[in-house]
Amino acid sequence: MRTLRRILPAAWAALAALAALAAPPLATAADGPPPASAYFTLDNGLQVLLQEKRGTGLTAITLAADIGTKDETDATSGYAHLLEHLLLFGGGRDGSEAHLAELRRHGVAHNAHTDHDLMTFEASCPAAEGAWALEQVREAVFSWRPDPALLEREKQVIAEEILQLRDDPDRLGRLRVMEQLFAGHAYGRPVYGDGAAIRAATVESVEAFCRPRLVPRRCALVVVGDFLLAEMEAQVRRVWGALPAGGEAALAVAEPADAGRLEKGSEERIGLDISESHLFIAWRAPGFNDDMRLSFTLLTYVLGRGLNPVLGAVLRGGRQLADRVEMSYQPMRHGGMAVLHLVLDERNLRSAAAEVAAFLSGIGSFKFSRKDVLPQYRDLMPDYLESAKNQMAYGDGAFRESALNLSAAAARYLLLNRASAAGSYLESVERLDGGDLRRAAGKVLSGKKWALLAITPLAAGARREK
Repeated sequence: MRTLRRILPAAWAALAALAALAAPPLATAADGPPPASAYFTLDNGLQVLLQEKRGTGLTAITLAADIGTKDETDATSGYAHLLEHLLLFGGGRDGSEAHLAELRRHGVAHNAHTDHDLMTFEASCPAAEGAWALEQVREAVFSWRPDPALLEREKQVIAEEILQLRDDPDRLGRLRVMEQLFAGHAYGRPVYGDGAAIRAATVESVEAFCRPRLVPRRCALVVVGDFLLAEMEAQVRRVWGALPAGGEAALAVAEPADAGRLEKGSEERIGLDISESHLFIAWRAPGFNDDMRLSFTLLTYVLGRGLNPVLGAVLRGGRQLADRVEMSYQPMRHGGMAVLHLVLDERNLRSAAAEVAAFLSGIGSFKFSRKDVLPQYRDLMPDYLESAKNQMAYGDGAFRESALNLSAAAARYLLLNRASAAGSYLESVERLDGGDLRRAAGKVLSGKKWALLAITPLAAGARREK
């Protein structure tokens, strides 16, 4: 898969749980001894987290690099995504097709992703191939050799991805509202990049972008799986400890400022060759290290996730204003974005937006929990808060079953987290109450400016012309 992975809210929420791995004393008590784990930093600055997950027969490896859209300018828009392609599809070796065949022979499945903050490389394999796969990840990422032919090939692949993006209302909608919300900030640039900047990219310009940033001190390596901790630690120290730390220039790479307040709302309407309309309403939301991140995550579960979200009931009541309702939340290092996505009839666009605005204007007094009402009325109302907590607990348990999920989430956590852990993830969720959700909604959603995008079907004549 060469495209930006969609980050599900459950996965984002699960990142907080990985604090227990990076800080074992804070781990939640469980039956039996906790899995063996080790966290250390190599002399070259690489952060490493190892976690045994015995009995699975598999090992998962994730390397996260502190490179993303946030590091780009107008002239280098899309370079992080382009670099990911070069590294994943042959940048570190001659004869990429032969190398891909070699990976398959060893049972290695691999992938890479780029977003606004980070670039991640993932590999999963049979446990017996873990040491071999570990060397392949290091070779692919840190032995990059410029290859003009490969660069031109991947530029064409990305050009095709950009064309496909424009025909996909789900992906296009999220991209366009993010551009509106973060106009003037690095997060406002698309991960896929500007087509003109990609076409103009040269080996020299990509290398100049890459070299100061792709260094061990800006990376985190996480290995989770069926191995002996002492043996894996020795392997990592031998294979990865020999990497040079990188020049002092790496320390001078500037970070963008946190996204400021949204000064004004915006509305946009575009047409696509589709049969249903899509309405996207987006807000600036808490960033990854914001104290309100967890309560806002829980709020999105109440409002727009699961079988019976509150906004679904609002919009699918007597007037049936929407056929599908889904809310997501993406916390990033320098800010966050919440998106409400509605699939509906074009005639209902204005009414649906007005209904959402009306509901959110009074959300400061909404009763999320039975504890918010007098005891004699508690049996008469649904407990939205408890239902959302159960959803999050179920999602966390399912998420943790996968070694690859754990390794990817932990690697992101190590690079993005700036706050000290204060207890386990589910314990923190359980402490939240209706007041926490009302405060989060009041800060982000109630009466605040939003970015609105309507994607509607083209007229019949326009479809024929296309």
